[in-house]
Formats: sequence, structure tokens, C-alpha cells
Amino acid sequence: MNNKKTKWRGIHTTQKKTNELEPITILNRLKQRSISLPRIDDKKRWAGFPGLAGTSKEIASYIPFCSKYVEPLAGSVKVYQEWVKRDTWAWEEVILNDLSPFVCKWLRREFPEAKVTNVDFVKCIKKYDSKYTFFMFDIPWNKSFYDQDFSMFNRKSVKDYAVELLEICENLTGKFIIASREENDVFRKAKFYHKTITSKYVVSGHYPKQLLTTNFQIK
Repeated sequence: MNNKKTKWRGIHTTQKKTNELEPITILNRLKQRSISLPRIDDKKRWAGFPGLAGTSKEIASYIPFCSKYVEPLAGSVKVYQEWVKRDTWAWEEVILNDLSPFVCKWLRREFPEAKVTNVDFVKCIKKYDSKYTFFMFDIPWNKSFYDQDFSMFNRKSVKDYAVELLEICENLTGKFIIASREENDVFRKAKFYHKTITSKYVVSGHYPKQLLTTNFQIK
């Protein structure tokens, strides 16, 4: 019988909770800020879903001039990050809203120039709509991405978010861009302008396409 001990070749880990309640900022390969939480529980780890990372620069180039910039479902505000890099940006007011207190804490720390609010997206839209407002909408793409203690998903499904948002957009005074999955039929069938763009961020070995829905024509 061989009693020789086998040398451990794995990575030693600990069950100790580290920074569980604190949002940590990371930079992706496109030099955009995102949120990372090293440990959520014993089964999950999350380092940020790419989302609009690979399309945000292109989306930012389509934003029309307005004096008020509003993101009612802010998250890590990739489009806003790219917009402020441009020489032409000149907002008088920036509103970044998210229903997650965890995300709001991160937004206040990283973007002190913005007003950060913590209300339902519908309330945010109604409060800040005007002819001078631009809305950037990045609704949840997949409910499972928000199955975390620090995230907020307060509708029954992604479709419910989409349907409710479109109903509001039909009467909006301000300009808007909605970013969604290319295959989102709710937005594709909407009576607005549409444009399909390709991400520059590789996800699972390919460059995903996204659908932009707007109430103004993108040139």
C-alpha cells in the first residue's frame, strides 16, 4: 500500500468573506470602469457582465445634443463613460439612476459630477423627461444575470421591462436610445427607428450583435 502523500497542486482558497459589501472598481480591456465583487456567497462569483462594453463607444457617437443626460437603469454606465471622453459632450445635468443601493454607492464614488438617484426607472423617466433630455436605456437582458444579492430585478421578466418601457417611450418628449439583444422581438417590432450594431468585445468566442431602438434617425 502506497502511503505517500500527494502534493497539492491546486489554488488554496478561503471561505472568509472579503469585501462582500463593498463595490470594487475594475478596468476592462477597453479601459472602461466596471464593478467587481470578489465573493458573493460560497457558490457564486461575479466580475461584471460585458453588456454594452463593446458597443458603448459607437452608441455614444449617435447621441444628439441635449442639455440633460439621463440613464434610468444605469448599471455601470458604459455609454456615459465613452460619451465624456468625446470633445463634444456638454451636459448641464447628468442623472444616473439605479434601484440597487449597491450600484448607487459605486456610481456616487466613481462619477461625483452626476446626480445619482435610487428610484424605479419609470419614476425617473417621468421626472426628468423634457425636450432638452436624452435618455440612454439599457434594460436587463437576461433575468439570471441579476440573480445576485446586490442586483435589482423587479419585474416578472425581461419582456415586462421591454413592454413597459415602450409604452412610456411612445409619449416621451426627449430623445432616447434603447440598447437590447438583437433578437429582442418586442423592440424590433416597435414603431421606432432601428439599427443593428456589432460589439467589439468578444463574448464566448464571437462578437455579439445588438439592436438599437430610437425615436430619431441615426445617420
